[in-house]
Formats: sequence, structure tokens, C-alpha cells
Amino acid sequence: MNQAVSDFYIRKKEQFTRELKTISQTLSRFVWYRLISFVLIFVPVSVWGVGTWLTLWFTLAAVVLFFFLVKKNIQHEKRKKKTATLLKITHNELLALEHSFAHFENGASFLNTDHFYTCDLDIFGEGSLFQYINRTSTKSGRQMLADWLIFPLLDKNKIEKRQEAIKELSEMPEWRLQFLANGLLFEETEEMNHEIKNWSETELDLKNSIATKWLITIVPLLTILALIPAFTGSSNFWISAAVLAQWIFMFFYRKRIRQYFRYFGRKSDLLEKYMQLLQFIEEKKFQSEYLQEIQKAVTAPDSASHIFSQLKKRVKEFEYRGNIIVGVFLNSVFLWDIRCVYKLWKWHSKNHKKLALWLDAVAETDALISLANFAGNHPGFVFPKIHDGGFTYSAKQLGHPLLHSKKRVCNNLEINGWAKVLIVTGANMAGKSTFLRTVGVNLILGRMGAPVCAAEMKFTPVKLYTNMRTTDSLLKDESYFFAELKRIKGVLDRLKNGERIFVILDEMLKGTNSTDKLNGSKELIRKLVEFKSVSLIATHDLKLSEMENEFPQQVFNKCFEIRIENNDMVFDYLLSDGVTQTMNATFLMKKMGII
Repeated sequence: MNQAVSDFYIRKKEQFTRELKTISQTLSRFVWYRLISFVLIFVPVSVWGVGTWLTLWFTLAAVVLFFFLVKKNIQHEKRKKKTATLLKITHNELLALEHSFAHFENGASFLNTDHFYTCDLDIFGEGSLFQYINRTSTKSGRQMLADWLIFPLLDKNKIEKRQEAIKELSEMPEWRLQFLANGLLFEETEEMNHEIKNWSETELDLKNSIATKWLITIVPLLTILALIPAFTGSSNFWISAAVLAQWIFMFFYRKRIRQYFRYFGRKSDLLEKYMQLLQFIEEKKFQSEYLQEIQKAVTAPDSASHIFSQLKKRVKEFEYRGNIIVGVFLNSVFLWDIRCVYKLWKWHSKNHKKLALWLDAVAETDALISLANFAGNHPGFVFPKIHDGGFTYSAKQLGHPLLHSKKRVCNNLEINGWAKVLIVTGANMAGKSTFLRTVGVNLILGRMGAPVCAAEMKFTPVKLYTNMRTTDSLLKDESYFFAELKRIKGVLDRLKNGERIFVILDEMLKGTNSTDKLNGSKELIRKLVEFKSVSLIATHDLKLSEMENEFPQQVFNKCFEIRIENNDMVFDYLLSDGVTQTMNATFLMKKMGII
């Protein structure tokens, strides 16, 4: 754990704890303030009676004071909620620095056993890379982060641009905290997120929009004028007729009102969340090209947060109808629901095509913050150099980011050129599978633009295929062996068509007998060399290492050795050249009393 990073979160946790205590005390006092101000509303009547100016002015003053205190109370409640959210974020990050991250969302919904590598490399699910990295505060950001893990970049320039953005954000821990806190204040549902995305794709119609515009202008004006004879006592007919007319119009617009409220209603809090996140993006001065492009998308030609605030205001006004008393009054005087429908239609007609761009900007920033947080929490990790041209994967002190730093054993790896196969042998539990996952996971991190768990790394962005956890399927009537063959055929077909793929295989052809397995494995290696892939293969079959004699320039043997000292196995998990000389299955069975 990096002490400087830990100290930052400890300081922030202490700060937010103090602030939360202060705000809570203030809110406790405000309970009494509001009670006293409410009682004061009725004091003037009891002291001076009903018919005096003193009663009127003091009562109005008490009412104003009461509503002022209510407004301040709401502001303090929001501050309390945000401070509590900030406190929770810092607490969670301190746990994460201790390698405790089970409290973060694990992305299990993105699991796909048919994907080329995500299942084998523990990208999603409990204890996964997604769970370790993910700090997103929006559903769209979460989806984008998952997409980056599933379909990481292959273009050198794009990767380097994202690296610069992540580096810049990693140096803004305070800004990241505030962005995430605002995003987490309102927890959107998948349904809400889907609906708000649909706003940009749907064309809303409003028949007779010009007539509606004149209607919401003239009818409320006539209603207000009708109040004059009612107040003077000369006639109540005109105000009654005006109110009746408004409700008749409301009846004819009822379907349109219901349609728009289903579409926009009860989303003002969600819109406020996105408005605030857009403001964060707009107001920050960024240096990296990638972040400047995101910022430009939400500031040119108009401020997205300002336009979003208009929508939030319109939706909030529409939600007044939820209060029966307020709704009846507003619709009796101002044709309120029809007015809201017209204003929302006008806003949507003008701005809805920009929505997708703005929401993508928020999602992209949200996903970048997760990677920046990962970089900031691991200052010892490095941003790899991107090699454009022939294949290279060169790394010093390469480790698995999901292993605790105190337990992590790092290794060097050097692969240069296409049509290369590294065969890794070793005893059970010696570290073969972990090493394969280490290589794969760091390749994915590098292609995402994130830092990797290494002292140095240089790689060529290339597609990745793994076969480590193939499972049988009763539903598809497939055996384990058949399922494995299907996956292998899939990658060979793509290699045959000229695709460049890094292939990682753990114990090939496990579902058949040893003779078949050896012969099939040798033929597969010949194909991998022929199709000019780069392959990393772990096996217990030492005879497979003989392929180095057949292809001395393409096939290389690496191994993980163990030592037996004082009747105990000693693992160093260090990769070395050559073929393993020690196996431990029989030793383990004897040790456990099985044989």
C-alpha cells in the first residue's frame, strides 16, 4: 500500500467525519428553528387580533421566515447526504488499499462464457478485475467501462491519447471524489438509464403546437383578468367560466399529458445528477487532448449543463401535479399541465439529438475516472509503451494486479516476432495458470490505456484469445472436449483469415486420453506456428516440450520449478528457462494420505 495515497484518504475521511458531525448538529437545531417560526405565524393573531396591519405584517414575516428555514434545511440535508457519500467513498478506498474490494460491484451481469477471454481471465464476477477497478457512478459509465474490458483498443494513437487522459485525472484525486459523490447522490435504475437514452432517439410530436402556444398564453391571461370582478365583488361568473374552460381544455389534452408524464415524469433528480456532472466536466481545465475533446462535446456551441438545467426545470415543474392541491390550483389558473407539455416538446424538438453525445461524454468521463483511480491508487504501476509494427511483449517484474502486493511474485517476459510459441511446464500449484492470467490481464489493461502491474512494459496491441476454463453444456448437448474443440477451431479460422491473435492455452485437449492429447497438441502447435500467431501454452505433458527441437526458432520452453525440503514443497513462482524436472501429484497424494 502506498503511504501517500493512504494518507490522502485518511485526511479526507477525517475531514468528512468532522463536517458530517457539524451538519448533523446544525440540522438538529433547525428542527427547533422551524418549530418556533411555525408557532410565530399564529402569535400575531392571538396578540393583536385579525383586523390590524400589525397582524398582517408580522404574520407574513413569520411565514417568510418559516419557508426560508425550510429552504435552508433542505440545503443542509443535501450537504449532509453529499458529505456522507464522500465519507463512504474514502472509507471504501481505504479498504481497497488494503486489498479488500468485495464491497464494489462485481459486474457479474457482463459474464459471457463464450467470450474470447473475459471468463478465463476473471474480468467479471466476484473477485474480478472489474470489481477491483470499477468506481463508476452512472449506469452508462459502468457499461462503458465493461465495454472497454470486453473490446479494448487496438490503435496505438487512441491508446496513447487515453493514457494521457488517465494520467491527468490520476493527479486530480479531489476532483474525482467530488465527481463521484455527485454521481452517487442519486442512484439511477437500469430502466431510468434506458429511458433517458431513448430521449435522444425518439421524435415527439405535438399536434397543433401553434394553437397550443396561443392557448397557454391567452387562456391564463383571461383567467387572471376574470379575477378582477371576482375580487371587487361585482361578479363570479367570469372566473367560474374561465376555470371551467381550463378544465375542458385539460380534458381534451389528457392523453397527451399522460404520454408526456410517463416519458418525462419523476426524473428531475436524475436530470439534476447529470446536470451537475456536466458542470464538472465543463468547468475543469484539462490539458490532455482526449479530455479536451470530451469537454468540447459538452460546451460547444452551447453549455450542455445549462441546457440540461432547463430540462430539469421543466420536468420539476411538471412534477408539481403530484401535489393535488398545488396541481388543481395551477391547472385552474395557468393550464399548467398543457403548458408543461408544450415546453417539454419545444425543448425536446430543439435538443434531443444532442442528448446522446452529452450522455456519452458523462459516461466516458465516469469510466476514465475508474481507470484514473486505479492508476492513482497504484503509483508503482506503469503506463506501458505501445509498439507499432512486428509483435513484441516485453515486461520486467510483471505481476497480477489482483494479487496482494505482499504475496505477488513478479516475472520477466520477452516475446518478439510472430510465429512464436512459449511452452510453460511445471508441477501442480507451481504458478503456471496464474502466470498465464498475469500476461493476459496486463495485455488487456495496456490496451485499455490503463497502467499495468510491472516495472516496465512494451507491447503490440493485438487481439487476445484464451482457453483455460472451457465447460461442458447440458443445455447445448456439448461435451467438455467438443466445447474446447469448437473454441480452438474458432481461433484457428480467424488466424487462417489473416487476423493477428495472441493465444493463451492452459492444458490443451484435457478431455481426451494422453496419447490423443499429445498428438493433437503437437498438431495444434504446428498450426499456430504456420498461421503466425503468438502463443503461450501451459502443460503438464513434458513430451510437448520436444516441439522446441522441431521448431528451434519458434518454440521455446519455460518452466516453474518447485523444491522439496524437509518433506515439504517450496514454491518460488519464478519463471525460468527450460523444462521442469519436478512433478508433485504423487507426493501430494502421499502427503494427504490418499495413497
